[in-house]
Amino acid sequence: MYMVNRPAAIASFQTNWRCVSIIAPQSFTMDAEGFIAGEVPPPVLETAREHGIAIMPLVTNRGFNQPLMHTVLDAPDSRARAIRYLAYYALREGYIGFQFDYENIHYTYRDKFTVFFKEAAREFHKHNLQLSAAVVGRLSDTRNTASPGGYDNWSGVYDYQEMGKYADFISIMAYAEHGATADPGPIAGFPWVKTISDYSAGTMPAKKISLGVPFYAMRWEAVDPAAPPPADGSRARKWRGRSARFTDAAAAMAGTEPVWDETANSPHLSFDTNGRKTELWFENARSLQAKMQLAHDMGFRGISAWVLGQEDPAFWESLNGWQVRHPRSRLQSGPLNQRSKKAARALAAKTGNST
Repeated sequence: MYMVNRPAAIASFQTNWRCVSIIAPQSFTMDAEGFIAGEVPPPVLETAREHGIAIMPLVTNRGFNQPLMHTVLDAPDSRARAIRYLAYYALREGYIGFQFDYENIHYTYRDKFTVFFKEAAREFHKHNLQLSAAVVGRLSDTRNTASPGGYDNWSGVYDYQEMGKYADFISIMAYAEHGATADPGPIAGFPWVKTISDYSAGTMPAKKISLGVPFYAMRWEAVDPAAPPPADGSRARKWRGRSARFTDAAAAMAGTEPVWDETANSPHLSFDTNGRKTELWFENARSLQAKMQLAHDMGFRGISAWVLGQEDPAFWESLNGWQVRHPRSRLQSGPLNQRSKKAARALAAKTGNST
């Protein structure tokens, strides 16, 4: 389960920890020189330690900055620095590992990104740490096919086949079928998710795939037809979208009956907001259950859900019919200086360098 440092996400984890196998806070960032900074929010750490829940934080290129990421990939010293810092933090705090959540990378950097991932996997595995990656889902490996955000800057950089050889698992983000700049539609319609799943399973072992599913909703409002056209001459948009959550859908359902789309296997709502047509597509326990069944039928490792605090509360009830496997937590305790020295010694012992 993914989370960010917001009250709703923390509250959801504190309430539903029994159904979480790995908690994955998006809480670490990398700068252009490969330095790593961040920490897991203390309430999350406390809940995970109390109940023995494994922690695998996410590390991002800060702000999904593309030039920053390219700078690191071009510099072996920066890559090595990032990997060493990540391993150090994992050993010091007792995380089971890290997940690479590096995004917005040009597809021409595919080979360099794969090298970075392989280097990290080798170092992590020396210390019995896990390495995973969140990758943008795609329908194929050709530039002219649809993928969230586009192939060139988002999905094309990931070498599914090579990364699958070295990863402990890969989270395939099978969502954002319709994003903020698109016309209204399902966030992760079932046929679209199935196509991504089929393609992914053809490139790496199914047991290494974690199917990324959305907890969030999307809300679109019709653009005022009297609004001036874009100054750059591009096509005027008919809709403006933004992220929402299940609570927004629940509020709208108080006055509007939701419609179940049989093809997309997804619910949606149509209503007016201050006289302006509004479309809201969301995920509920029923639509998420279908995706979980798909992951099970295809022999996947499980699911990776973005993001806690935005979900249908009934989702947790539907998990009662599934087995939730809990990896052994490695969380460390004791004074920071002692844990720091121990982690530094462990790194030095495996690399032969003094620290």
